[in-house]
Amino acid sequence: MLRIVLGALAAVLMLGQPTQAAELQVVPIKLGISNVFLLKAVRPVLVDAGAKNDMPALEAALGTQGVKLEELAAVIVTHAHSDHAGLAAEIKRRSGATLVLGEGDVGMAHDGHNDELKPTNLMARILKRFFIDPSYDAFKPDVQVQGEIDLTRFGIAGRAVQMPGHTAGSLVVLLDDGRAFVGDMMLGGWMGGAVFATQAGEHYFQADLARNRANIAALLRLPLHLKTFYLGHGGPVSRASVLSGFDLSEPVALGQAAK
Repeated sequence: MLRIVLGALAAVLMLGQPTQAAELQVVPIKLGISNVFLLKAVRPVLVDAGAKNDMPALEAALGTQGVKLEELAAVIVTHAHSDHAGLAAEIKRRSGATLVLGEGDVGMAHDGHNDELKPTNLMARILKRFFIDPSYDAFKPDVQVQGEIDLTRFGIAGRAVQMPGHTAGSLVVLLDDGRAFVGDMMLGGWMGGAVFATQAGEHYFQADLARNRANIAALLRLPLHLKTFYLGHGGPVSRASVLSGFDLSEPVALGQAAK
């Protein structure tokens, strides 16, 4: 009886006390040539939309998580290249999901065609010449991100920030718990992530290489202290892997003087 009374008293004392929110579950989905990510919020959200032939694989992967395409609340497209935006139009038609895209990539989405890819190495030149299909179904985003938007409207503690570099409108999704979805800001491993997927390195294509590198450094300086980076190809990679892969030193915390 005493244990029952003490248990009830403890429950009363806990009323009104703040409780730690459950961590948002992230489910990586590897499609034909790129990754998408299912965020299991109150209503599910996708980060990226794969390539135009990926729908059967996407639906099958969602099904294993008990999620139907029609239940999606939103698709946050990190950039409007064909391997990341290819299914956005079809998902919109079938689910009514809100499509979120960086303002700088709206023209590309309207055309349904990649911009001019700028290779960063020899492998990239080969891929561009022989293997990349640049076209997909055009779409118009419901939300055009200029600067950043709060994602609590979708039940997600975080924000989407436009960080031009890989493309003119590339987005990153930053969760308050220190996880980031950075699209093609960087690459995990070699051969599109098939080998050494957790080693961060330069992506095959960058519209503005210097600006993209500056973006990586800026993310590492955030007070949020990002710890895990989810990538469009390969990954996820750790903070240490990013620091090593781009030959960066751990940045001094904002507000602290360098010694």
